[in-house]
Amino acid sequence: MTDTGAKGLDLYCLQKNGEWRFVNSGRPNGKTNQATIIANMQPEEREYMLYLPLYDGLVSLSIGIDSLATIDQPLIDYPIRQKPVVFYGTSILQGGCASRPGMAHTNIISRRLNRECINLGFSGNALLDLEVAKVIAEVDASVFVLDFVPNASVEQMKERMETFYHIIRSKHPDTPIIFIEDPIFTHTFYDERIAKEVQRKNDTLKEIFNRLKKKNEKNIILISSKNMLGEDGEATIDGIHFTDLGMMRYADLVCPIIKKAIK
Repeated sequence: MTDTGAKGLDLYCLQKNGEWRFVNSGRPNGKTNQATIIANMQPEEREYMLYLPLYDGLVSLSIGIDSLATIDQPLIDYPIRQKPVVFYGTSILQGGCASRPGMAHTNIISRRLNRECINLGFSGNALLDLEVAKVIAEVDASVFVLDFVPNASVEQMKERMETFYHIIRSKHPDTPIIFIEDPIFTHTFYDERIAKEVQRKNDTLKEIFNRLKKKNEKNIILISSKNMLGEDGEATIDGIHFTDLGMMRYADLVCPIIKKAIK
């Protein structure tokens, strides 16, 4: 993880065309930090969005501005906070290893949809714990995205996946629920054991998904990971966690499907 990703801040500005554009980062150098993110601008009102760190929590945050400037409530309801998109997954989902907070794929997707994304990515977890499903089910979401396969074992999927799904479905009978396959990690091209493990997990996911479909479960979607990371092997930092390139490719794959599901 870069320090900017783990501990830094990211500032974005809303453009006249409705798109968010990166302004600059607040780069950390210790436990207490002070940084000028942007200066020397034309004086006009702008809508800003500040991303907090992907890993380290903040104890306090102060925003300093020029003596003649003001900070006010947003005039535009972006991103829309009603009916958020809820993501559940692993350290990859949490943001490892985006170079800065705005490049985590849930944040990229949030900007593209102009809708709040709730990121329930847990490093070393996402083992289909049923208690987490009960918490997820409390959110009035537009779409639920379940991306647990990188960490959940075949046995855990067979034991808990259907129950996990039904806990959410019981409270949200019509809300789209998306399942995402395990990424085809770059080193599976060489490591046969990892390649077989990824294939076995994805086969298990498809098997349980198809079983749900045969039981006439509606509004469930399965996203194949075949083209998630591209063909060049350049989309991860360690064979597993995504670079910014990997995050963008994930967003390119998943965002249109979420957008269609919301409609």
